[in-house]
Amino acid sequence: MATRSALGVARLGERDAGPLQRLLDADPMQNVYMRSELRQGVAAGDWWGLHDTDELRAAVLAGALLVPCIPRVEDAAPLAETACAAVPPRMVVGPRDAVLALHAAMIPERPARDIRDPQPMLILERGAAAAGRPAPVRLARRGDLDALTVAAAAMHREEMGVDPMTIDASSWRSRMESLVERGWSWVWMERGEVLFKAELSAWMPDAVQIQGVFTHPARRGEGIGTSGLAALCSVLLAEVPACTLYVNHYNARALRLYERLGFRHAGDFATVIY
Repeated sequence: MATRSALGVARLGERDAGPLQRLLDADPMQNVYMRSELRQGVAAGDWWGLHDTDELRAAVLAGALLVPCIPRVEDAAPLAETACAAVPPRMVVGPRDAVLALHAAMIPERPARDIRDPQPMLILERGAAAAGRPAPVRLARRGDLDALTVAAAAMHREEMGVDPMTIDASSWRSRMESLVERGWSWVWMERGEVLFKAELSAWMPDAVQIQGVFTHPARRGEGIGTSGLAALCSVLLAEVPACTLYVNHYNARALRLYERLGFRHAGDFATVIY
């Protein structure tokens, strides 16, 4: 225990912004979500770090969603005992080894509702993207919000087994509204219905992270997902040099789609859901 105390786990403040940035920049693609969140300032999130003298060895962005940057897995235990105890997460998402080490180090032990392991982390770089047929994918607008909220909730039910509209419909709608207002949501609409959608969870000058890729269930197998994502990546790669995402290893259809578009495997994530 004395060794852990000496390592100095504590909430991070503005004076830690430089060391935190350097830690995350050591693996910019893997840490793109945390790097994007850090652009809002350390004070905008519940950041915790593990210091060894003057070195910041590891960090987590805590909250209901906890995201780690833990290059040495032995550093997961003190962060689990401190940051995770202060703000018990509902979900831990990030690089596989760090996520699984945090989960194993939870005190008291927390049973997981689901562990998604591994989740291949994929990268599509400018120049490697395969061309798709033209698709009318565009930025979502406020007028799309009702249909977009329904589609996003349907995807959440399919992926997570939980209907967010029965838990807190107004918060779910507000979440989608914030993505639309940031310009982080794209749709392909037909007769007022979402055929294809995707959002961003991170935007940095060197990469974006795509999330929420969804094709209407009744229209799957028609090439809509391939065309829609190809069109979206074409737009994004005109702005940044790389697109990243992660996917469940058992989602063979999605993996084939991403491979067709030119995404390459660049690591593994995991998700623990409590």
